[in-house]
Amino acid sequence: MRLTNRWIVFVAAILIIVIVSGAFYEVVQLRLGENTLEPQDTLFQLQAFNMFSAGNFEGNMTFAELARHGDFGIGTLNGLNGEMVALGGEFYQIPSNGSLRQIGMSEKTPYATVAFFKADWVIQVEDSMNYSQLTAYINSTLPNYTAIYALNIHGFFTFAKTRSPPIQTKPYPTLTEAIKNQTVFTLGGVYGSAVGFYFPASMNGVDSTGYHMHLITDERSAGGHLLDCIVRNATVEIGQIDNYHLLIP
Repeated sequence: MRLTNRWIVFVAAILIIVIVSGAFYEVVQLRLGENTLEPQDTLFQLQAFNMFSAGNFEGNMTFAELARHGDFGIGTLNGLNGEMVALGGEFYQIPSNGSLRQIGMSEKTPYATVAFFKADWVIQVEDSMNYSQLTAYINSTLPNYTAIYALNIHGFFTFAKTRSPPIQTKPYPTLTEAIKNQTVFTLGGVYGSAVGFYFPASMNGVDSTGYHMHLITDERSAGGHLLDCIVRNATVEIGQIDNYHLLIP
């Protein structure tokens, strides 16, 4: 059958629409997270804590790869180079000199715990609480102490004590030895987010049990591993983690 010019134009137009629609679908799927590797209720951990703390401070995973496992969490950079905070899909380093910066996606990490954060319930803290009071209050809301929980605590920190270790050189010391030379920061009068996880006692050695939190200010100017604090007017978002993925290098 001979095709007229009108039919040729019509068929060509249909083909163009199909090709463009397919490309658009692919872009939309990537934006919706098709390139991710973990479901939303999974915590991904790179290296067991007892292996890391023995001095295994060098890894091969880039932050681009880590971002496929989670957009929220904590960790460090190769060489134990400061503290890492991931919040809203952005990864930040708080080095020992205190000059917070955004981490490049080609940089690498030896240890991190990340997830795609989703709050299952939210509690409010209006009055001032220190760190011990805050964690005790959060404990009272947990359905059990055998699960892993992700926490995002945003509020006004009238006081915060944080730390960050300096980069280490080979042969690497243990974590206990390395943090003897850590820098301790004292912050006050800042809005910020304490990001981290609660690990049950049954996971001792796999990770640090109890609460492990890193602080980052709203202005992205300071932070570190949270040692102590006084916070008020805080919103505490808590998400229960149902699945756990440990990658042993």
